[in-house]
This record gives sequence, C-alpha cells and structure tokens, in this order.
Amino acid sequence: MDDEDKTLSEQADRIESPIKKLLVYSMKYKKKAFIGFLAALISVVFDLMPPYIVSLAIDHAIAPGDTQLLYTLGASLVIVYAIRSVADYVQNNYLFKFTQDTVYRLRVETYQHLQKLSLGFFNRNTTGKMMSKLSNDTNRLERFLSHTLRDIFRNVIMFVLIGAILFWMNWRLALIAFWPIPVIGFMTYKFAHRIRPKWDQVRKSVSDVNSKLDENISGITVIKGFTREGHEQKNVEDVSDKYRTTNKESIDMWTKFFPVLSFIISLGSVMIIFFGGQQVIEGTISLGILVAFNGYIWKFYTPAKMLGWLSNSYQRSAASAARVFGVLEEPIDIKDEGTVELEEVKGEIKFNDISFKYEPEEESKALKNINITINSMENVALVGESGSGKSTLTKLLMRFYDPDQGNITIDGHDIRDIKLGDLRKSISIVSQDTFLFNDTVEKNIGYGNPEATEEEIKEAAKLAAADGFIQKLENGYDTIVGEDGVKLSGGQKQRISIARAILKDAPILVLDEATSNVDAITELKIQEAIENLIENRTSLIIAHDLSTARIADKIIALKDGEIKESGTHQELLDRQGYYHKLWQIQTKQTDNLFQH
Repeated sequence: MDDEDKTLSEQADRIESPIKKLLVYSMKYKKKAFIGFLAALISVVFDLMPPYIVSLAIDHAIAPGDTQLLYTLGASLVIVYAIRSVADYVQNNYLFKFTQDTVYRLRVETYQHLQKLSLGFFNRNTTGKMMSKLSNDTNRLERFLSHTLRDIFRNVIMFVLIGAILFWMNWRLALIAFWPIPVIGFMTYKFAHRIRPKWDQVRKSVSDVNSKLDENISGITVIKGFTREGHEQKNVEDVSDKYRTTNKESIDMWTKFFPVLSFIISLGSVMIIFFGGQQVIEGTISLGILVAFNGYIWKFYTPAKMLGWLSNSYQRSAASAARVFGVLEEPIDIKDEGTVELEEVKGEIKFNDISFKYEPEEESKALKNINITINSMENVALVGESGSGKSTLTKLLMRFYDPDQGNITIDGHDIRDIKLGDLRKSISIVSQDTFLFNDTVEKNIGYGNPEATEEEIKEAAKLAAADGFIQKLENGYDTIVGEDGVKLSGGQKQRISIARAILKDAPILVLDEATSNVDAITELKIQEAIENLIENRTSLIIAHDLSTARIADKIIALKDGEIKESGTHQELLDRQGYYHKLWQIQTKQTDNLFQH
C-alpha cells in the first residue's frame, strides 16, 4: 500500500457515517432545508389526489351522466395541479439554495483546512487527488443534497401514503400489490452491499487518472525532452484502463439489477389488472376504483424501483463524503496555538539540539543534534552536499514541520509559542523551487507585499537584477507569466522570486539556493544585490555555490544531517577539513570549465 492509499484508508476509518456527518454539517442552513422539504411534502400529497379524483369522475359523474359534477371535478384537478406546481417551485428553489450554501461552505472550509496541513501531508498526496476531492467529490455531494436526498424523502413519503391509500381502497388488492416489496427490499440490500466497494474503487481510479494527467501536463517539457511520450502514453492508458475496468464492473452490476427489478414490478401490475378486473366483473368494486388503483400502483412501485437508483447514488455519495470529510478531519500537525506576538523582531535565531526525520518509519534522520546560534543582523551560510539537511533547517524555521527533538527560538521565544502568522511574516524566503502564479509579473512580485506601490515593486525588481529583462517583455510588468511561470526562463523566475522576497522586507531573510538557476553574469548581479539585501537583517543563506557563501559572516558545513565544522571562509580553508574539500572540488570544476 503506497502513502496515498494509506492516507485514504486512514481517512475512511475516521469517517464512520459519512452521510450522517454531511447532514449534520448542513444543518447550519436547516431553515432553507425545512421549507424545501415541507414544500416537497405538500407536492407529494397533491400529487396523490388526481387518481382518486379521476375515480370519482368515472363512478359518480361519467357513468351517471352528471355533467355539473364532472366540471367541478375537472376544476378541482386544475387547482390540484396548480398547487403541486407551486410546491415544486418552492421545493426546488429552497433545496437548491440549501445545497449551494452547504457545498460552498464545505469546499471553502476544506481548502482552508488544506492550508493548515503540514507539507508532509502534501508529500503523501498528489495534486490530482486533492483536486478530485475539492472538485469531483464536492460536486457529487452537491447532486446528492439537491437531487438524491430530495428524491429519497419524496419516495419514502409517497410509498407510505400510497400504501395507506391502497389498503383503504381495497385491502385484498393491496396485499397483492405488496408482494414484490420484500423481494425488492432484499435485492436492493444485497445490491447496495456489493456496489459500495466497487464505487470506492471507481473513485480511487478516477483520482489516479486525474493525478497522472496533472503530473504529465506539468512535466510535459521533461517528457518531450527525453522523448518519453510513448512511455507516458502507456502510463495514462494503464490508469485509464483500470478506471474503465472498475467502472465496467459496477456498471455490469447495476445493468443486471435494474431490469430484473423492473420485471418483478411489472408482474405486480399485471396481477392487479387480472385480480382487480375479476372483482369489477363480479361487481365487488367499481371500475373507477380499479382505474384509480392502477394509477396508484405505478406511483407505488416507482419509489420501490427508484430505491435501487437512489441506493446507487447514496453509495457513491457516501464514498465522496468519506473522502471530503477525511480531508476536513485530517489531523493538523502544525498547530497555531502560539500566543506570542512578534512586534519588533531583532532576529536572533537559535537551533537547540534539533533532530528530525520526515516520516516516523524512516530509519535515518534528516537532522541530528543540530545546535546553531545566529545573532541579530548576522548572516550565516549553510553549505554541504545535496541531502545534508540545509533546506530542512529552513523548513523547520518556517514551521512547515516541527522538529522531533529540540526547539528553535527567535529572540528567545520558542517558535511554537509564536503566532504562526507573525512567525512567517517575519521571514522572507527565496526557495530553490521557484513558483509563480499565472498572473502578471507585477502581481507575482507584489505577492510579497499586497500594499506595495508600483514604484516599490520596480525598485525590488532592480535590486533583484530583474528589471532589465522585465522591461524587454512584451507587456513589461503587465506580462502574464503563464502557469508556474512557463513563459520565463529558470533564471528569470528566480529573480522574480528574489524581488518578491525583497519587497516583503522581513527582518529575517532565508535564501535557499537563490542563485541556482541563473547564468554566471546574472549570478554576479544577484550576489551584489544579496550583499545589499542582507544588511541590517538576519540572513540564513543556503549556498551550493561556495562563492556565494563567502559573503557570510559565518559558514556552517553540514554532512548527512550533522554539523561538520563552522567558521569564516578563510578559517575553514585553513583547517583543510570538509569545507576545504568542497571548495577544492568546486574550484577544480570551475577551472576545468574554463580550460575547456
């Protein structure tokens, strides 16, 4: 079982009665629901009147030739249909409003909850599956509340009322009409029991399809670059075939079930015509009663027949509800329970005996007994090989994760005691994984400070060595960068990301491989900007390129999650230890590059 399957299984175990939970959740809008269901009740009652009025017309107006009574009964039918139509309007209007309010709240709160979850949750769950829960599953719950729930209510009421009417009209025929009901109930129970697991598989399969399509579209450049279109086509075909197979299995079940159900219901109707006709011939009941009885019997069997369809929809909705509420009730690892408000941040940072691993079952730790002190206004560089724990430290500082051991303090406050919003507002970060929104350059830079003026945005771009290329874009700062900045180069995206961090102007700055995606000339410009930027603020610089690390007041070299050594650039070179080895490797690579 992979991480996503494990997560889905844990979520399903937490949600014992998903539909009950959905109904309780929707009670915030119970007034609209009450009006809607009251109108549905009135609609059902008036929907049951026409067959009886027709029986009266046959027996007491048409047969004896009473034209006046016929007109009266005809007018009554018009009034009944008019009232039913008004009730239908009120029913649909209020139930749809009730549904839209509930689903809106559910979708928004699910998204809000997703924002509170740690990065570990998103590492275990792909974008496609999250989109499925937010979109497909909530849409299915919308259909359940607006249609299925209404139909269940109407059909139950109709079934009970018509049953009472049939026994009141003729108990012998009513007994004949009732014989298919136990058979239908048993068949529906067995069907529902078997179809639920199938629909769970279908929902998972469609999530897998969405996830794979999302991944392939996002990675289309890599796919094309490595000519792996055929391979990915096969992957899409495989997940699509799995979805098709699971869907076919469920379709096969209900396409067999419903024709058998219809045949049983038809037998009941035939028996009513046969035995009822015998009683009309014998004179024990009137023709009008038989006509009314036959009219009611089809309305009586409709709820029984709909029971299968509604059960099908109910099971699918239950699966969707379990998934949505599974996300909504996903435990929050990083809890915002701090009470400390950061006002004037000096920027002293301490990592005290920090140990951490991303997953509890992992054997090796990403960080082991880390102790670092960064004084106010000091800039410290973290260097080391990939996987040494450099970026993990910044993620812990931002409280994307919490350490398994030890604590981190800012100005003497444990960051777990600081309000999460205050903590993250006090830190500007430039990540090596640059992300841009499908919006203008100006909006992407301004994301760091929504209140910034146009002049401030342009000044930040200049400090980040981005203004030059931005001015050359088709629409300058108003250029739409495309999804995740697809219209820009890696270096251009990185400089916009740096400008965004500069504009935020936080007292603590984190630069995570800030020059990793830029050319040599641009790197020099950015390094100059960084030297100006780190003045008068505490800075944590993660540098793969050791030439960037040289500007730091102190360098800390990490290896396999542990601190190997620390000091200034020259001190570390003089020791001829781990840092010296890294420096030699990098300078040799540089020398070889220029020699070639």
